Amino acid sequence: MKMVADQNHSSDSTPTEQEVIRRTEKIAKLLGTDKQNAEVYITLSDENRVLKKQLEEYHSQHNTLERRVKRLERDVKYLDECVDRGDVVDLIHEIVPSLISKKGPKGDVHKDSYYSSESSEDSDSVEIIEVREKKGCPS
Repeated sequence: MKMVADQNHSSDSTPTEQEVIRRTEKIAKLLGTDKQNAEVYITLSDENRVLKKQLEEYHSQHNTLERRVKRLERDVKYLDECVDRGDVVDLIHEIVPSLISKKGPKGDVHKDSYYSSESSEDSDSVEIIEVREKKGCPS
């Protein structure tokens, strides 16, 4: 009986041809999957590298824009201190009616008004310069 048991045991440990084929196919499939995973990993790593570079560029642009905004806010604050809003409103009230009266029925500027508009612009510039000089602000 011992011999029968040894034969059964030896047949259990020796894989059949179909089992060898099945295991070989499984290993091949796993290796194929491994290759696919490696390709996907490389592709994703490349995309990740590109995205990191873009993020660095955007971060740099963001910092530059923040500095520009802060500088412009300082400039606006400085100019706001130099300009009297009441004077600006008064100038607008003086200029707008004269511009409206110079336009024709369809909004065209009359021939003669070009020259008077030019001289009006000069006088407006003088008034603006005078306002700036009174406030001590640069032109």
